[in-house]
Amino acid sequence: MSIAESQKVKVVIDSTADLPLETIKDLDLDMVPLTVLMGDQQYRDGMDITSTEFYKRLPGLSKLPTTSQPSPGLFLKAYEKAVNAGMSVISIHLSAKLSGTYANAVVAARNFPEGQVRVFDTQQVSAGIAFFVWTAVEMARAGKTIDEIEAEMIKMRDLVKIIAVVDTLEYLHKGGRIGGLRNFLGSLLSVKPILQLKDGEVQPLEQVRTRNKALQRVAELTKTMGPLDRLAILHGADPVGANTLADLIAPYFPKEKMYISEIGPVIGTHAGPGAVGVGIQKAR
Repeated sequence: MSIAESQKVKVVIDSTADLPLETIKDLDLDMVPLTVLMGDQQYRDGMDITSTEFYKRLPGLSKLPTTSQPSPGLFLKAYEKAVNAGMSVISIHLSAKLSGTYANAVVAARNFPEGQVRVFDTQQVSAGIAFFVWTAVEMARAGKTIDEIEAEMIKMRDLVKIIAVVDTLEYLHKGGRIGGLRNFLGSLLSVKPILQLKDGEVQPLEQVRTRNKALQRVAELTKTMGPLDRLAILHGADPVGANTLADLIAPYFPKEKMYISEIGPVIGTHAGPGAVGVGIQKAR
């Protein structure tokens, strides 16, 4: 019997964890994708369009892409599959303040006995979600109960942080994910904004004059948050910027232990090309 067959808790995710399909398969995850609308074409995030293709097409679009959350029916299908196999479900998702994905998953979970399907709001995006997913999978494979997994992830919320530099706030502004940045917009001329995900929303952190200085500042901020259990470098079609940031952080965290994650189409719709950041999980 394989580890996946013997565990009692199934982990379900949405596509905004930005995990490669190979990783999703290796971890035996069920992934319910969000949708990206580009022109008159719909694409399932992480399935029908690659990040590379998305960012290549983005500058040439006359209208910015839009995104939509999965329906409750799609979540219901994933949950039924696991429950019919005798498993409980922990369903892990991006911030409820940024998407209706969590709410639709909750609707689907109501079709099962209380507690059998747990829907969890990470208050994060991208690699920030991935940290929760890895923890849940590790615990499920170790035979931990759904109560134990959920309790551990609640504790993790205060330990997981994302800080990022974006080239422009245009995509966040037009996508309606501006959060606490409204008063930040007017002051941005030639500066590069450093943003954070705080309480599930995109919030301003600092303003820096150049991109290189902004990356240096992200590295400095990362140092102050240590010691760290996990660290990810996130980027939107900017592997050079990601490598630069990795090199700046390397004195504080081993480069070989860093997880490099390309921001997927749904999150990239709002962050835009050229975004570079760091996701961290603090050690206790």
